Amino acid sequence: MENASKALIMAASILLGVMIISVGVALFNSFIGFSSDITNEIEKKKIEQFNVQFLKYYGETYNEETGKTEKIKLTAHDVVSLANLSQKNNIEYDVQNQAMKSENSYYVQIDVNKYKNFEKTSESEHKEFIQSNDMSNNSNGELANKYYYIESIEISKITKRVIYVKICDI
Repeated sequence: MENASKALIMAASILLGVMIISVGVALFNSFIGFSSDITNEIEKKKIEQFNVQFLKYYGETYNEETGKTEKIKLTAHDVVSLANLSQKNNIEYDVQNQAMKSENSYYVQIDVNKYKNFEKTSESEHKEFIQSNDMSNNSNGELANKYYYIESIEISKITKRVIYVKICDI
């Protein structure tokens, strides 16, 4: 009888140990899944924050004075800011030596009228662009701000990030 009670106690302790280990494994797997979900959400937020820096200049807005929708206007300073942003991104991801946009790359290409790959231009070229494109003669012969608009933006299907921006003057 004494051996039987010891055997039952041993069996119960083994069963209890297996149950504790099973609960521990289940909790561990649950926390790993939760951590993975949080990491994915953080990555999506980073991509959204990056893309919105370009997308805020894209599209149309309602002009209350004219009662019409018109393309969102960019100044020469805005164009250079976008070029600097893409240049900073390309350096950060070490893709600045790429020649063109690619679906599976983090490279961002900016084309402005005749300037292909404007993101590769130097700071002095940016200053020259601002000086030569900041003001223009309007229909009355007066100096007025010169505006640009984003004609198209491409977002990679793979990285979900902006990879190409085409800017034209109005």
